[in-house]
This record gives sequence, C-alpha cells and structure tokens, in this order.
Amino acid sequence: MAAPPHHPTPVQRNAVARLRLAAQGLLPGIPAATLPVPATTPADVVAALGMMQAQDLPQACWAVGVRLPGAGLSRIHAALADGSVIRCWGARGTLMLIDPRLHGSLLAVTAQRMNAKMAGTRAQEDITEAELGRLADVARERCAGTGATRAELLRAFEDAGSSIEGQRGYHLIVAVSLRGVIVQGPMEPGSETRQLFMAAGSWLPETEPHPDAGAALAMLVRGYFDSHGPATVADCAWWLGLPLTPVRAAVAALDPVLGSAELGGDTFHFAARHRERWEHPPGARSVLALPGFDEFLLGYRDRSVTLPEEHTQVVTPGKNGIFLRTVVAGGETIGTWEVENSGKARYARFVPFAGEPTPARARAVAARMDSYLRFRNA
Repeated sequence: MAAPPHHPTPVQRNAVARLRLAAQGLLPGIPAATLPVPATTPADVVAALGMMQAQDLPQACWAVGVRLPGAGLSRIHAALADGSVIRCWGARGTLMLIDPRLHGSLLAVTAQRMNAKMAGTRAQEDITEAELGRLADVARERCAGTGATRAELLRAFEDAGSSIEGQRGYHLIVAVSLRGVIVQGPMEPGSETRQLFMAAGSWLPETEPHPDAGAALAMLVRGYFDSHGPATVADCAWWLGLPLTPVRAAVAALDPVLGSAELGGDTFHFAARHRERWEHPPGARSVLALPGFDEFLLGYRDRSVTLPEEHTQVVTPGKNGIFLRTVVAGGETIGTWEVENSGKARYARFVPFAGEPTPARARAVAARMDSYLRFRNA
C-alpha cells in the first residue's frame, strides 16, 4: 500500500504564508526580500516582484498600491506614463506589470512557449509568420512617438491589408507584442482601463545586452524565489509557464544562494535573508484587503498554504479564471470583499468565509478597505 501523502503542519503552513507576506513587501516597514529598504515608488514594487498579474488593470494598480502605503491610483498611472512600469504579455499568455528592464530577458525565456501554445489558434485564424513580420513593422512605426490606442493600432493593421474581424485583431496584437515590438504604457486619455501601445525600441530604457535564454532563466528563477518564496519548483514553473525540467535545473544551479526547507515532503526555496525568520516569522497580526489576481494568492500553483481548500470555490467561483478580492489575516485568507457603487460613491463590504469577525478584526478589515477607497480617489 502506498504511503499516505505528507503535508506541512499547520504551524509550518502559517510560517510559509507569513514569510511570503514579507517577501512580497506586504508588511509595512519590512522591505520586500529583493529590496534593501521598503519600496517608495511603483517601480520599486514591480521590480521587487519581477512581474505581477495584470489582465485586470484596476486590480493590478491596487496590487501595487497595497504594497506602497499612502500611494494613490494617480501615482500608479504616472508610473505607466513615464515608462518606469510597463504592461505586456509576459508569461502564461496573460498580461503582466513588469520592470521595463526585464522585458527582453522575460521574452527570451517565455515567448517561445507562449507562441507554441497559441500556434493552433493562429492557424485557425490564418495568421502566418510572414503577416506577423509585416505587421511588426507597421506596429513599430504606428506606436512610435506618442503611441497608439488599441483602435488606432488595429486600424493600422487593417490599412496594411490584414483582417481584424472577430478575435483576429486581438491575436495579432498579442503576437506582435511577443516579438518584443510593442508594450502598453500611458493610459488612454479619459480611461482608467485602457492604455496606449508604445514602440518598445523607443519607449523602453536602454539597458545592457540581454542575457541568453539560460542566464535569463536563472535570473527569473532566482527573482521568483526571492520575491515569492518560500515556494516549490512546481510553483515557479507554473508562474513562468514553463516545464518543470528547466526550472528544476536552474534551481539546482542556484542552490548555494537560495535557502530551502523540507516541509511535508516538498522542498520550499526562499530568499537567503529568510533563514533567520523561520522561528519567528513576521506578520502574525497583519490584516490586508488584497485585489483579485494578487500575487500573494495567484503567484503559486498550490495555494493551499494561504487559502483553505474548502474555500477555493468562493475565491475562484466556477473555476473560470476569475479571482475575487480577498481579505488576508496573519497570512491566511479569511474571506472576500466587494466594492459597490452608488452614484459617484463607492462602498466596500467584507464577506467572511465563516461567522462574524470579532469587533477588532472587523475594524481592521474596514480600515484596509477604506485604504483602497482612498487609493481610488487619490
């Protein structure tokens, strides 16, 4: 008879969860594991995590804001406007906020696999390499200078002889982006959800030559465990959208500079600076109102350390790829929260998984949700 599976103990799970809070810069006064001091700009936050899930841009802006106490939405938009933060398809076929200096290295590791996953769809849409090569030049020219809206970019594709019917236009934009030609930058005038497309060659800062794919992978893997650890190889491979084998090899080469611990039959890797925090991990009394799709939950293949399995369906209803906003206390997800509009006013409401919170907990959650409402108006 096979041995029953092992799992980390409750104490170990809580330690992992709270160390992740610290690693991701979610505990005020404690720098993210990749930073020497607490973040002071949106660019610091994004650079500290490497990349942050951002298909829902307003939620992604709060993911930055919750790690930058006192910042308002306008400050995140300003970072997009000055190019210190960009948005692009970075891994797993989804949009990410990333440090612009990471753009080339990230695509060197992830673009080939994303293109392979999309090959079937492109074949169905009759999208050819010759067409993409031609449209890359069109996008580069149209998005230079002040950039282009999505509608303007698609019109340029159409003027160049390409069909943009149905979802074909979207797939063309993604394919050109994966060639490293365009990124998303400033907000479209008057919009809080749409960005201008910018020509990467002129919009991104000049950097050192990008490392080859092997060196880039090692950099991304180390960055992941430093910023998201403790986490497993499977977590990292999922985050990057890569097979286990190359990630496992990169971790083996990085063994001297990463910390690790065996918990419940799995090896968890983490930033070396966490070694001294295992016995007394910070964040026991922390309370957070996180956005949907936040890296604290979404950044791992196995989310059971921070989200009790019996509540998974509440956070990801229908398993349709949607992640609701979550309330996290001491590293454990304890409920969701909603924002409701009444005219021009916004209200936030806590929905606990079980029972009513204590008065002290309720006040703490309300204060965190109020922080978000102030963020939206600042």
